[in-house]
Amino acid sequence: MTIFKPLRSEKFSQEVASRIKESIFDETFVPGDKLPSERKMAEAFGVSNVTVRQAIRVLENSGIVHTKQGVDGGIFVSEADTISVSSYLSDMLRLKRVSMSDLTMARVIFEPEIAFHASLVWKDGDMEEVERNIEEAEIALAHGKAFDSRMLNLTFHRLVCNITKNPVVTFALNSVVDVLEENAMKSKSDKDFTTEVIASHRTIMEKIRDRKKEEARDEMKKHIERVHVRLGKLYRI
Repeated sequence: MTIFKPLRSEKFSQEVASRIKESIFDETFVPGDKLPSERKMAEAFGVSNVTVRQAIRVLENSGIVHTKQGVDGGIFVSEADTISVSSYLSDMLRLKRVSMSDLTMARVIFEPEIAFHASLVWKDGDMEEVERNIEEAEIALAHGKAFDSRMLNLTFHRLVCNITKNPVVTFALNSVVDVLEENAMKSKSDKDFTTEVIASHRTIMEKIRDRKKEEARDEMKKHIERVHVRLGKLYRI
């Protein structure tokens, strides 16, 4: 059975990429599946190997597929993740087309609502994971590992978001946090600042746990705004 049909137009690599994407979107191929070889796809589409290779490169840059080398290598459908979005945001930040203020505004728009919703829907086990994160951040800081503590503080926001069980919200938040983590790796860690962040996280956690949704929302908003101001003073962002 032939999966791909010859092209009816000369759009070449762009249309090849589009056809391959459609086969993934309609679940002909699912994450982890190996696609036909370049040669077989070239024959099916009625184009050259080079055209297929260009199409695959476009899909790789979008994070839709990835290639592996070796005996068990080939072209594979990628798992859904935030890599391509995070890479885009990181590149735009470096090019100064996106600022840390832009990221803060985005967080102020949706993270307080995440805290609000988490207060309504959390179940047994959710808050234990968040509290464990805060305790690990405190222990790391007490042992002089300010950077480790800072990374755990960023994970806190992922964990709160995970409580919502909303894949769209989680995807968006993780894309932003990925960039914040990358930025954190390039800047120094401040113990006093990290201590303040941990205290703020504990307050947010308690509001969520007590299902005080409006207060959880307000605390998250104030926290993000305070962090942005403090980072601006420390790192001139």
